Amino acid sequence: MAENDQIDLFAGAYALQRFDNGAKPNTIRVDQNSILALYRFCESKNINLIQRIVDLVPFTIGEIESFSSYCGYGLQSGERVGENWYSARMRGARKFLEYLWLFYEGQYSRNIQQLKAAKRLYERMDAGFKLYLKSPYKGDRKDKIGLTPELQVKFITIIDPDYSNKSNPWKSSKVKWRNYIFLLLLMLAGNRKGETLLLKLNDFQLTGRRKYFDILKNTDVINYPRAESPSVKTYGRQVELHDDFASLIEHYIVHVRKEFEGWQRSSYLFLSCRDGNPLSVQTPNSILNELILRHPEFSGLLSPHRLRNTFHDLLNQALDKKFKGASGLSRKIMKAPIQEAAGGWARNSDMPDRYSRGSIQAKVAGLQVLLQEEILRSQENKQ
Repeated sequence: MAENDQIDLFAGAYALQRFDNGAKPNTIRVDQNSILALYRFCESKNINLIQRIVDLVPFTIGEIESFSSYCGYGLQSGERVGENWYSARMRGARKFLEYLWLFYEGQYSRNIQQLKAAKRLYERMDAGFKLYLKSPYKGDRKDKIGLTPELQVKFITIIDPDYSNKSNPWKSSKVKWRNYIFLLLLMLAGNRKGETLLLKLNDFQLTGRRKYFDILKNTDVINYPRAESPSVKTYGRQVELHDDFASLIEHYIVHVRKEFEGWQRSSYLFLSCRDGNPLSVQTPNSILNELILRHPEFSGLLSPHRLRNTFHDLLNQALDKKFKGASGLSRKIMKAPIQEAAGGWARNSDMPDRYSRGSIQAKVAGLQVLLQEEILRSQENKQ
């Protein structure tokens, strides 16, 4: 457990206490994930959690409501989580706050009036957590909506790293290029955030007749030098690249990536401008938040997962055109294996088995290149 990449001793001590009290390792792991969510929320709101508890200043009902909303989404994916996951986070955070509060409440043990006041403050905060634990939570309404066509065009225009682009929210040329390639991989290749953070230089084939990159399914990432390691939640796959997209990635690798301090120490594609290490799992969301501050029309409509959803919207539209002559059921049967292969998803029925693996991959590759070409060429035509 860490805050700002520093080990949090309270979370560790709490875990040991839970273990001594008979909690099982899996239960402790769930606790720690809940505490991590609490810390990440506090970081996003500039709340110094420990200092607040030291001063015995409870969370307000507004802060608890905001944290409740925060608990409804995955830290890495940005997807809506299930009701059980939401409840576990809220319960875990509530119990950890109780642990911290009781620890610091002890400083008033010799003053009965101050001790009573501290207990009343805690009870008020705890009542807020109980309220939101009882509130109905609908975790099954997952947001699968991508950007509208109008916002797609505007988004691509905004993130263009050209020095003359005044709408780009990032300052240095190297950061503009890094963010441009990162976000294009989400939107034009259908990558998840974690998959993109884990990309390495040797995952790319950018020369020759066929250009592509590999997303590898790593069960454990043991060399990611951050407090949190990204994960690949889908099956590994190969993503085809249009020549124009491959050229952009090659330009970034050959000319731009070398401008990052310590670039030779790491083989990861995307590096931090602060320390040359690979990006943290929070950075992509922070990148998009900067864009939203400059362009508020994207407020509530932009996240790493929204960009991945945009890819699948574009893919679905292309497949509808490809199979427009087929009946509804036939079209669904023909679309399913291509969509599953492009997304790295498991097959959920035996219908996709009617296609051979090679046939599916060929169709996926062709559509990936087509979508990239359409988006990139539309940007060129606007310039």
